[in-house]
Amino acid sequence: MILRLLYLSAVLISFETAVFAQAENSSLLYEISGGNLSHKSYVFGTIHLRDKRVFEQVHNKKDSLWHCFKTCGIVAGELKFDKKEVKDAMMQHVMMPEGITLETLLSADDYAKVKAYAKETIGWQALVIDRIKPLFTISLFTEALAKADYKYPLDLYLQEQGEKKKKEIVGIETIEEQMMALSSMSIKEQAKELVDFVNTPADGKAELEKMIQLYQERKLLDLYELIITSEMSDSMETALLTDRNKLMTYRIESMMLRKGTFVAIGAAHLPGDKGVLRLLQNKGYTIRAVGK
Repeated sequence: MILRLLYLSAVLISFETAVFAQAENSSLLYEISGGNLSHKSYVFGTIHLRDKRVFEQVHNKKDSLWHCFKTCGIVAGELKFDKKEVKDAMMQHVMMPEGITLETLLSADDYAKVKAYAKETIGWQALVIDRIKPLFTISLFTEALAKADYKYPLDLYLQEQGEKKKKEIVGIETIEEQMMALSSMSIKEQAKELVDFVNTPADGKAELEKMIQLYQERKLLDLYELIITSEMSDSMETALLTDRNKLMTYRIESMMLRKGTFVAIGAAHLPGDKGVLRLLQNKGYTIRAVGK
């Protein structure tokens, strides 16, 4: 479960067949117009990978995505990447609570398996997994699975392009808010996910390849369905998805009312009855898939 969420935004979504009227299975880019907007804005579903295959979505500078991008004064990502803020958040939220280590959470056999896998896949970074929360160990493992053809993942690449064009760069959420949402998953639940990941590494690799394929094909709804094949408690879903989407929508609207905004957020946030596109539609805005 967690592998998919780390790439498509750290959320899980409840699937309902009839909620996709505002999203299509051939586009990752949507135009937002109407209401009190003086300029059109756009929402683009990203994926947190550095694999060159996902960058095919943004390679062609004559693509309609870049036309939309150029018309906007604001580029908004889930987070505005700031090295100091990331470092501070790491210190505050990534470490295990006092008195808890990975070894205390796992059986002796599971602990040995995780340690061996860590040494094999992430080298010297294996030294830290005893003291960091299991969710962030999974993040290290998933990063090791993925190709690193570019310096930054696709979502941060778009921010970099905005900076080069002297656009206003905005974070829709803060790291603190994202970390608090992630804390809805208990340490024990994270530990179980970690063991499941280590026990089935081939499944993780296959899931990654499937996600990349669907993203290349711009099949937003199929990506969505792939994510929701796993289970999550109602409370966790509320914290990781529902509440975040409401906050995102509120902040996106406030940006759009100031000037045209190009929003680049995890593709998992777009579809669904509680997704950002539907929430914007409910506010009276017109949502239109942009052909590419």
